[in-house]
Amino acid sequence: MVKGLILCYSVISVTFYSAAVSGYWAFGSKVSSNVLKSLMPDSGPSLAPTWLLGLAVIFVLLQLLAIGLVYSQVAYEIMEKNSADVTQGKFSKRNLVPRIILRTLYMSFCAFLAAMLPFFGDIVGVVGAIGFIPLDFILPMLLYNMALSPPRHSPIYWFNIAIMVVFTGVGIMGAFSSIRKLVLDANQFKLFSNDVVD
Repeated sequence: MVKGLILCYSVISVTFYSAAVSGYWAFGSKVSSNVLKSLMPDSGPSLAPTWLLGLAVIFVLLQLLAIGLVYSQVAYEIMEKNSADVTQGKFSKRNLVPRIILRTLYMSFCAFLAAMLPFFGDIVGVVGAIGFIPLDFILPMLLYNMALSPPRHSPIYWFNIAIMVVFTGVGIMGAFSSIRKLVLDANQFKLFSNDVVD
């Protein structure tokens, strides 16, 4: 678990924070919440090579696929517990067909909801602040301290506590700011609008 967390936070530090810092450095406070949108302005040429923008889009799709696989497991588990036959094999036709149908319907519903709401990014911000920050940054540290019980005077124990405190604050600030932005953007709301609220 420790090796996995170190790898996870290293990748996040290099990829996400470097994109956030460089986007803010290049565009200032006018940077879009989607940095690709800032690199492809509505008027004028794109500000990055086409191959780099294509690679970024591929990485975004891969990240969305990973998010769909990881964070939707709870929904899949609930749906499949009621539709599966435990006496048959996991990949039997009886269990595989309902699994494919239910997962497809679930992802289609999520895609429909995203297309329907022009400020889906604001909703994702609220969900991220309330759900993903605790799940990714607070719970692993808490579980590590509970499972391995490092001594209370050890640096690892206090490092975990510090991470929990900092990201609790980040989650609270993120929740308030995301909810505020959602409320401010709500007056521009139109179903299935092409004008994405930024």
